[in-house]
Amino acid sequence: MSEAASERDGLGDEVAPGLRTAIGDDGVHTWWLCNEARRNAISPGALRWIAATGPTLAGEIVVLRGVGGRAFCAGFDLTALAEATAPRQPGGPSLLPDEALIAATSAMRRANATFVAALDGYAIGAGVELACACDLRLARRGVFLAVPAAELGVVYHAAGLQSIAAALGPAGVRRLLLLGDRLDAEEAWSLGALIRLCDPDDFEAALSDVLDRLRRGAPLSIQGNRELLRALERGAPSTEQLEDHEARRHAAYASEDHREARQARIEGRPPRFRGR
Repeated sequence: MSEAASERDGLGDEVAPGLRTAIGDDGVHTWWLCNEARRNAISPGALRWIAATGPTLAGEIVVLRGVGGRAFCAGFDLTALAEATAPRQPGGPSLLPDEALIAATSAMRRANATFVAALDGYAIGAGVELACACDLRLARRGVFLAVPAAELGVVYHAAGLQSIAAALGPAGVRRLLLLGDRLDAEEAWSLGALIRLCDPDDFEAALSDVLDRLRRGAPLSIQGNRELLRALERGAPSTEQLEDHEARRHAAYASEDHREARQARIEGRPPRFRGR
């Protein structure tokens, strides 16, 4: 795809099959799932790109969304199963299809970035896990979440179950994985999985508001709180994680941004944060 065409459609550059990225004037990164013919099913190549890119992030806001307004992500691209299950070596064990997904979502949860899942279409299987690996999720009315593990005869991996359970709670994850229920956006909202539930006409404005609020926040505060929230989702934080959090607290109180916030309050103006 030419650079001019990328600029016209606003979806940026293709970085992997079915995945394109764009950086807005506000600095927000958008990762577009763009396999519309297959309802934005995600390919192993796209998952490998996410896994490789996660460690390179340095405080960005990243929006994950699907093109077309119908599907956020219909799960793993089943046409790519042959690639995903190729033997590691002749006669050796096969790679499981979800190993690329495990690496990608693990990289997202470790990355120094705030991920926002913009669910303006339904999410199935791997799409649900990608959304649950994000720090924030918003959805429009009319979308649904589904994980057809029992229908496909698969046992879901532990980190994925933990991530989905953290977002949807014990009842929600059991309904998805054991009963094969579809949870609509209203149910996901009632379970606490979403920060916004929007009418379709209000979705883009709601997304813009969320991103503006993130951009206005003090970077050290957002990063420090985000990291411990992620640790809490994975269970009881370790001693090392708690010590790191306490160090971040001391650094934040001693930062230029904290002094700027106090001065801005006194002067009655918005603070100008610089991340230090």
